[in-house]
Amino acid sequence: MSAADYAFGEFRLAGESRTLLLGDEPVRLGTRAFDILRILVERAGTVVTTDELVGLVWPDVVVEETNLRVQVGALRKVLARGEQGQRAIETVPRGYRFALPVASVASVDASDAPESPAANEAGGPPSGEHAIPALHNLPALLATPVGRAEAITLLTNSLAEHRLITIAGPGGVGKTTVAIAVARRCLGHFPDGVCFIDLASLSDPNLVTSAVASALGIGVLPDEPLAGLLSHLRKKRVLLLLDTCEHVVDSVATLVEALLSRLPELRILATSREVLRAAGEWAHHLPSLSHPSWTDGLKAADALAYPAINLFVRTAQASTDQFELNDADAATVAAICRRLDGMPLAIEFAAARVGELGVREIAARLDDRFGVLTQGRRTALPRHKTLAATLDWSYQLLPPEEQEMLRQLSAFRGAFTADAAVAVAGTSWTRSAALTHLSNLFAKSLVTADIGGETPLYRLLDTTRAFGMQKLTESESHDVSQRHAAYVLAALRDAEIDYEITDTRRWTERHRHLIDDLRDALDWAMSGSGDHVLGAQLLANSVLLWFALSLFDEYAHRMKAAVALLATMPIADPAMSCRFRDVFGHAMWQTGERIETVVGAFREALEIAKGASLVDAQLRALWGLLVAFGHNGDYEEALAISKQFDVLASNVDRPGVELTRRRMATLALHGIGDQAGARVHAERVLEDAAIHANKPRQRGIQFDSRIGIRAALSRILWLQGFPKQAWACAHEGVELARAFGQALPLCYIITVGVVPVALWTGATSTAKEYTEMLLTSSLEHYLVRCHAFARTYHANLEGHFDACRELIAADPYLADIMATIDGPRASEAALARTAKGGETWCTAELLRIRATRILDRAEEAESLLRQSLDIARRQQALSWELRTATTLAELWERGNRHTEAHDLLAAVYDRFTEGFDTQDLKRANAILRPKRY
Repeated sequence: MSAADYAFGEFRLAGESRTLLLGDEPVRLGTRAFDILRILVERAGTVVTTDELVGLVWPDVVVEETNLRVQVGALRKVLARGEQGQRAIETVPRGYRFALPVASVASVDASDAPESPAANEAGGPPSGEHAIPALHNLPALLATPVGRAEAITLLTNSLAEHRLITIAGPGGVGKTTVAIAVARRCLGHFPDGVCFIDLASLSDPNLVTSAVASALGIGVLPDEPLAGLLSHLRKKRVLLLLDTCEHVVDSVATLVEALLSRLPELRILATSREVLRAAGEWAHHLPSLSHPSWTDGLKAADALAYPAINLFVRTAQASTDQFELNDADAATVAAICRRLDGMPLAIEFAAARVGELGVREIAARLDDRFGVLTQGRRTALPRHKTLAATLDWSYQLLPPEEQEMLRQLSAFRGAFTADAAVAVAGTSWTRSAALTHLSNLFAKSLVTADIGGETPLYRLLDTTRAFGMQKLTESESHDVSQRHAAYVLAALRDAEIDYEITDTRRWTERHRHLIDDLRDALDWAMSGSGDHVLGAQLLANSVLLWFALSLFDEYAHRMKAAVALLATMPIADPAMSCRFRDVFGHAMWQTGERIETVVGAFREALEIAKGASLVDAQLRALWGLLVAFGHNGDYEEALAISKQFDVLASNVDRPGVELTRRRMATLALHGIGDQAGARVHAERVLEDAAIHANKPRQRGIQFDSRIGIRAALSRILWLQGFPKQAWACAHEGVELARAFGQALPLCYIITVGVVPVALWTGATSTAKEYTEMLLTSSLEHYLVRCHAFARTYHANLEGHFDACRELIAADPYLADIMATIDGPRASEAALARTAKGGETWCTAELLRIRATRILDRAEEAESLLRQSLDIARRQQALSWELRTATTLAELWERGNRHTEAHDLLAAVYDRFTEGFDTQDLKRANAILRPKRY
């Protein structure tokens, strides 16, 4: 296909950049939709057959014709945003024809396009520091809101004066459409982003804060639900669009008051059927679309001046290109719009049926149906009944199979794919028939489609879904819920496979839409009438999604509830039982549960896996145990686990297993003080070509090996006397973690690599910078263990050590790290461990610290320091050797043993090749310098 640029109506199609522009505003289109449009535009005026379009757009792929129909239907709605666009694509026998005049134009690049006129109408600056940012997740508007220009302008201007605006009105009046249009106009005013939060899918008011945090890409701590949000939004100029608040209105009101009282730059736009009644709220009650109160003698030209009729005509033309409003039908259309009280959604439902029923038949059927529904009152229908009546009217017009399909689709809480719809439809129809029913529901405006991504995503508006769910509960709800949950499980398993080969950011965007349906499936599966085992499978297979979205809190909460429920109903399948315990252990570890609970979960998984001879399950359980022991200060146990893994992995020939074996060996050997051995394994991991290609990636809770191994290697390098290389390694890990796009790997490398190395080298300002980053990110994403480290580092840096004593006492690993960072305040528990025998990565330093506390007893102190030197040399921990040699030299200087002091310290100092500006080397040099010059 060519890459030429074309103009038609108010649109430009830029071939090189694959962009459609309406005026100067880019219009969001997916790859397939763009290709369809470009083919039709290039052959404007001629017929392009269905077979030809499918062959060109989906080469080497078998697709149903219904897929093309949906794409074309969605394109029509997109093009209807222009004045002439609703008549752009005509349906003809065997195919389609582009009907608008098309002209070739000079090349245009969307990235060079000036700011959208819509933004300027809102009063925003045209360019500069407040230019429209890319940071937003607003849904695409498939059509320009009809009859709402005045309301959109009013609301846009009002956001400058009011920090909380609620658009109120009955269901189907267009609150969400108007809110999105307002938010899009305001993009230029919010350099830190605009965030759309759809609350329609929430069934629990307690999850409002979590839903807002999830949309922002963060998590929240259960004990401090606001803390993460406040931390993330502090000093940011952000607009939150809270959509569909009525069913959780009290929780929303509480949250917005708390946020606005603490965040002066924040603005909130909400939609709800009732006002929030929150402090500072400015409410705008959105009216229905105006329509004529008379019909006698009404002409088409006059009728089109009314927004309700204009919307009816546009919708009808988008569904059938043969419709043209004439004088003969003007009065009938006006009567339909009046009977529907000017409700936009109701009008769209009715207008979508023009192609099959005609205007007069629609009017007659509406009249009959409304007469029955309202007990004879044919006029002045209350608005809240109008939409329900229209929905029921539309539903009754559907063939039985499409009624059934609509009921089944109401099981989806969020967006869904065509494959998902087929799966939930069950075995009633063939795949082709199910897709045809889906396409027909889309054509009748009962289902919406977003064609802006890789795959079209369908959705039921919340009002339609509620109606469908009501119908579903009257019939086959259990079977549909079962199929829905089974589909979600299958989708999660596919996502796990995709995780091994897909970039993390792309993977998250591709699969994040599953979270709402996962919640719904879990709610059903764990209910009294659900399938608890299926619920356990959903939890086990969804771990990647929860972690990718940083929803650790909610995941841990659901896991605990599931464990309690399954205690009376054990999982029969050993593989599933192991998997469930494995992910439970990791979830509890990240959210700060007691070590006994974590270890218990992994040990149970290991025993079950051994009994069933499940090698992979044993390997996963051993990895979990090593993580728990190694990061809880039980280094000998971690080494034993690593050796078990070695024996088991020797019979498994997979690159991912070998990488995990070396990672485990690195952590275990580093923990017991074998830094040379640990470094060999660490460097072998980094040398592996598969790691550099980021393939294969491990399923489960292991993040990118390139990050995890650098956290350990940076520590090893520092201990071996290479502070400059250590810092470079840690910094590389941070950059990789940022590119990785998830909170856990970033927090991990800062926690165990970056901050310790910075503090060991004396880079206090750098340590403070990264500690602040860790405080914020661990709080926002509910990483309890990392947050405990962050609080401890922060307290130490600010001189408030007493504030973190309890945290140190509860975590031996943290106690070890803090002892090496701040020896004078090392905990007695950490120091006491040196008297129990055995060696760890920090034994030499802990012995030195013990010696500094008894320097007045020179003989005893020297004995401890000599032990420290022996261990440091045996472990090849040159940095500990330097610290001990410095302390011993200072002790000998006091006893006039100057030559011995100089020779000892010089011998250690001279083995360093870098890092001479770090604190330990500078201190040693200060002792040696007077004697050398």
